Amino acid sequence: MSETIFTIFLILHITGGSIGLLTGMLVLSLTKGKKLHKALGMLFVFGMMTAGISSLALAIMHPNPFLFMIGVFTLYMTGTGVRFIKSKLSIPTPAPFDRILQIGMGISGIILIGWGAKLLFEGSMFGVVLITFGGIGMAMLLFDLKKMGKPEPDKLAYIRIHIQRLLGAFIASFTAFLVVNLEYMPDLIPGWMYWILPTVIITPLISYWSKKYQKS
Repeated sequence: MSETIFTIFLILHITGGSIGLLTGMLVLSLTKGKKLHKALGMLFVFGMMTAGISSLALAIMHPNPFLFMIGVFTLYMTGTGVRFIKSKLSIPTPAPFDRILQIGMGISGIILIGWGAKLLFEGSMFGVVLITFGGIGMAMLLFDLKKMGKPEPDKLAYIRIHIQRLLGAFIASFTAFLVVNLEYMPDLIPGWMYWILPTVIITPLISYWSKKYQKS
């Protein structure tokens, strides 16, 4: 029975991640704010939330701390990205949902960074992957703790944050795709570098679109 439940969550995880990856790539190519962008954006959020929640269940049923923390990372990026755009406020007042995400991200971020530092000390370059995900999550968390609930004169801030968070979630989806198919990837670069390749590719796009919505 337990394996049947695990299989159900695994199917949900794969389906959600696939929806997130495919719709995410389409959204990146569309004009922002149009109807199609919004419709595909909703599918992207649905896919990423499904993948994130199911990853928590999978990591609990078959203990996998890394999968659990990446699930938290995905939920934090997706959840806060939606919160900012739905609030129509540059910096929304924190709700219980936000606090739950913040606590989860805080614990996961600290563990990821500490774990990554330990692996690097032991000579494993995979530590770079853990520190990268943990560092990004903690940077977003510290921003939210500092800004949420306080007046923000920049009325375009919520758009930039929405872009940054959902592209962060897309990075998680893209990374998962590469890692699952790692055995089919060319040996041009070390395997661990595929874990951070999506971050390297997507981060310039985050910077580009964020600058388009800078306060004038």
